[in-house]
Amino acid sequence: MKAIVIRPGLCKGCKNCQFACMVAHSEGKSPYFLDLTDQGNQPRNTVLLGYDGAPSPLTCRHCQEAPCVISCPSGAMYRDSDSGLVLHNQEQCAGCWMCVMSCPYDLISPDSRGRAAVKCDFCIGNEQPYCVENCPTGALSIEEIEDSTEGIGTEERKEEKTRYLIIGASAAGLACAAAIRREDPWGQVTVIAEDSLVYSRCLLKDIISGARNKEQLNFIGENFFDDQGIEFIPGKKVTAVDPRQKMVFTLDGWKTTYDKLLIATGAKPVLPPVENLASGRQVFVLRSLEDAEGIIDSVETNKRVIILGGGLVGLEAAEALVAKGVRVTVIEQAEHLLPLQLDSYASSRYAELFRSHGVGIITGQRADKIQLDEDSNVLGVELDDKGYLPCDLIIAAAGVKPEISSLSDIGIAVNKGIIVDQQMRTTIPDVYAAGDVCETLETLTGKVSLTPIWPAAVQQGEVAGLNMVGKDVELVGTFAYQNAMSFFGLPTISFGWPEPPDDSYQVETDVSPDYYQKVIYKKGRLVGAIFQGDLSGAGTFGTLIKKRIDTSKYQGKLLSTNYTYYLSPELVIRD
Repeated sequence: MKAIVIRPGLCKGCKNCQFACMVAHSEGKSPYFLDLTDQGNQPRNTVLLGYDGAPSPLTCRHCQEAPCVISCPSGAMYRDSDSGLVLHNQEQCAGCWMCVMSCPYDLISPDSRGRAAVKCDFCIGNEQPYCVENCPTGALSIEEIEDSTEGIGTEERKEEKTRYLIIGASAAGLACAAAIRREDPWGQVTVIAEDSLVYSRCLLKDIISGARNKEQLNFIGENFFDDQGIEFIPGKKVTAVDPRQKMVFTLDGWKTTYDKLLIATGAKPVLPPVENLASGRQVFVLRSLEDAEGIIDSVETNKRVIILGGGLVGLEAAEALVAKGVRVTVIEQAEHLLPLQLDSYASSRYAELFRSHGVGIITGQRADKIQLDEDSNVLGVELDDKGYLPCDLIIAAAGVKPEISSLSDIGIAVNKGIIVDQQMRTTIPDVYAAGDVCETLETLTGKVSLTPIWPAAVQQGEVAGLNMVGKDVELVGTFAYQNAMSFFGLPTISFGWPEPPDDSYQVETDVSPDYYQKVIYKKGRLVGAIFQGDLSGAGTFGTLIKKRIDTSKYQGKLLSTNYTYYLSPELVIRD
């Protein structure tokens, strides 16, 4: 396959590559017609100044294990099967900025208008990328490189098919299924799902707001199962697993056998301990398409909504309901919104933004009791300070816990979630687990814990699938403390700890009316970062934290130092 090779020693810093990229993606594809006022005309590449002041171009690497593809919950980022390039479908893009968060080279950016991600498309249709074509020094060139995927799936056909069974059709389960099929083209791969459709739970807010229909929640493509030769059995809830007979049973009496089993049942919502909450008729959670549709139906007549929880799910629900003209109040028992993701300053910007859109924000208090009438209809919420808020509908957004109800009494080791080793194997032979249902080693804390985020689920599912077909692959830790969000057009990415654990840590900030940036470090090691408004460089800082890269000699100027070029891997020739 073809790739752009970079020779930084030849770069003169003319930025022809950036200008050519802007022209290539402008409407007229001509310098004469280039509209510099059009914020959509932004370059997909960059020229960096290194520590020594020398310029160097940097273009999208179209990574083999592309972090942007792994982290994309909408399926907008994908690898093209014909060209091997990592491409982006703007119509499918959710504007969640997970790809921006995940790119270690800072080569994906939000459209300046905040609508969709922008990245290199290799100028498909042109003989070669415009940046290469217009580089006067040869710092950028096109060369053929070995495709590491060649030969995959060409193994000799086995006489007996291995029966792979996957419970769960979300990020972990489908990543596992794809990995199995890639390595074992002859095995029987079956995916069972409780839901009738494959969809991204991360996009349920768009169903409530009306921004998408349910068909647009699909993140794998409508022909995924047929193209991969995978059997998909929707609408079946697994109620029991018998590891001795290697059988799985569902609620409707259906059963099947397996040789290798993956448990990717995800997580289920937790109701906070509030009196009468579980009894109210107009009490909802937001975890499934059915939940979202129930909320939509209910707010047709119930226009006063209280959301219990000011985390990501709660605020996504609040923003979506504002779009439907509903009165919303958010109650968060912590002192500020998004306490796990943001510090008080970044949170205060969101609180102000939500209030400007008519959303009531109450922090530092919790619901104590739900008032119901004799028919269990919701009347209001009593707060722990004896205050009272009338409402018609409640959404509980207080977190989730692993869905392991079908695994009782089968002998599998469980803590908060299923315990697995680095190959995603459980304590039962031939049974694996991945995603929100299991616990893995978390790299920032160095502890085994739940890691309920999309990129982690995809990586774990991939590792599980490879080991299920007989490979020997280990999960090298999971970085759970990474979040991307955008509310009312204000994007934010955070990594690690939002506040320093104690006074021994140092903090750098850069604040303006348009953006807020913050890093936390100790002895040269970054442990936290927040980028709000301007996301430039965010993915690079995430990589510095994940890889524990020593930044001690740049203390005091971390936010003004560009590390991207020095993180760049293959295809950079350092003369």
